[in-house]
Amino acid sequence: MHTEILASEVENGKTVVLRKRGDAYDVVLGNVVLLSSAALETELSFGHLAAQLLGRAPSKVIVGGLGFGATTRGVLEGAHEGTRVLVAEKLAAVERFVRGPAAHLAGSALSDPRVEIVRDDVADVIARERDVDAILLDVDNGPDWASFRSNARLYSAAGLAEARASLAPGGIYAVWSGYPADAFVGRIRAAGMQASITPLKERGVVRARAYVGVNPK
Repeated sequence: MHTEILASEVENGKTVVLRKRGDAYDVVLGNVVLLSSAALETELSFGHLAAQLLGRAPSKVIVGGLGFGATTRGVLEGAHEGTRVLVAEKLAAVERFVRGPAAHLAGSALSDPRVEIVRDDVADVIARERDVDAILLDVDNGPDWASFRSNARLYSAAGLAEARASLAPGGIYAVWSGYPADAFVGRIRAAGMQASITPLKERGVVRARAYVGVNPK
């Protein structure tokens, strides 16, 4: 399969590359594939969970990881005019790629006035925000595989407790996973949230799942 390098930057001493392989786009950090456009339908559905599980349009949402903008697009499709969507993205290169060569994948999400890109670790954003209607984490392949070593804290007992403290009563916490990680359900329950698993489909086939926690009202 032909591979085309569309953009390359050095950030924090490591090379970040946007490449195209056939119809798929990838962001690669060093030798690790951070993002792929192969599962955008599952990520769009993941974003829809904010409104679907709340039963109403959310007022404040934290999205962990910009990716190619699909989760944010999904949130916006169920949002209202006053919704705030805080998108935490550590890598400036990712935002530049999504505003540049990969802009068509994000549509108008990044130019929507309801969206704020926060150049910070999502764990730190969660720690300082309160009364959040939904926290949607798609910063890793799942809760057992961290793209960055610091991300592991998101799925620990302390990280789950911090997320619950950030949520409004009835608020939604969800983690996108490209593989089964059903043991994580127990960790969500141990944090005091009602836990469930939502399958996410790509072209009609389950390709990912959302591990969901609901903060009691």
